[in-house]
Amino acid sequence: MRILFSGMPAYGHLLPLLPLERAARKAGHDTAVLTHGSMADVVAPAKTLAAGPDLEAIMGEVRRRTGADAWTDTSPETVGEFFGGARVDLGIDESIAAAREFRPDLIVADYADFLGPTVAARLEVPWVSHAVGIAIATDSHEAMKAAAAKRMRERGFSPTAPLALIDPWPACLQRDDWTASPDRIEVRSAAYESETSETEENSWTRPEFPGREHLPRVLVTLGTVVDDPDTLAAIVDSLGALDVNAIVAVNPAADTDSVSVDTSRVHLVGFVPMSRLLDGVDVVVTSGGAGTVLAALSSGLPMVVLPLGLDKPLNAERAANIGAAAVVTDPRDIAQAVGRVLTDPSFSEAATTTAKLIADMHTPEDILNTLLTRLPPTGR
Repeated sequence: MRILFSGMPAYGHLLPLLPLERAARKAGHDTAVLTHGSMADVVAPAKTLAAGPDLEAIMGEVRRRTGADAWTDTSPETVGEFFGGARVDLGIDESIAAAREFRPDLIVADYADFLGPTVAARLEVPWVSHAVGIAIATDSHEAMKAAAAKRMRERGFSPTAPLALIDPWPACLQRDDWTASPDRIEVRSAAYESETSETEENSWTRPEFPGREHLPRVLVTLGTVVDDPDTLAAIVDSLGALDVNAIVAVNPAADTDSVSVDTSRVHLVGFVPMSRLLDGVDVVVTSGGAGTVLAALSSGLPMVVLPLGLDKPLNAERAANIGAAAVVTDPRDIAQAVGRVLTDPSFSEAATTTAKLIADMHTPEDILNTLLTRLPPTGR
């Protein structure tokens, strides 16, 4: 079978798709990932079908059309135009052409990606939606769907319904008013680990802190989207008040050569698979990205969250709601919050409880088998 995975050109949208893609590839299916070509190394060794715009192009188009800044304006109108309007307009033709050549029997699309569902409708291929974080607010998701549906109808075809919703986000972390859809299937998440063996990130080993091995270890990461050196520096400065060791993962595009730190207690790294970064860590300091929050909780690690835009305040609020995170609004308060998380065992206990819930969810292999049973019996 030929299975096409489609996602926004961002780490946080593509990485959650990869466990299922790997399971399908290892089971002997022919797979490919439809996304912007700049993300080829991220999804490797899976095949990339390079199509659609990158994030900067979409933001620029939204700004040109509406005057809105899609990074800070999260109104349903702007969200709908970003995901279901501008991105589809800029990528629909080349995405359909690339997918037609690949000839998929099934498409798995990231929940915020509407090129995948558009391709599925045009080629009359069944598709599945794959969540990447907390369920998107209903009004925003409806705006996204309406914008994409308009583009499809303008080209002479209509949207089709997904076979299922694959969801790695535990029910305990959803909004209080959230209701599971009837077609929802829980899938177990895991911290990202690269399959490629010769990359720099796979040659990375956990740093040593000579003479300080007995001290707590803190991972600091603002994720793969936020590039805010001033905030990062303020966090590191705050941690200087604590006797801890810190691993600081900076934005993949940032230059770490000019950053000055006390290397006896702080180790700077670029992009390293999250599974490796979490090894031996006691607390995770994060901006609240869905991928980092889920990876930390999957590993049973408590967090201190400094939410920085988009869905991050909600992710922080939900992690705090289950008792697994302390939330701060000022990077200068990081040290105090980390100290509280390290000394109050309830944070670690809540994270461990959540990790057990995640471990009880379906494996990607289970999900793959379930999806195959739901495909139309005649196939393509």
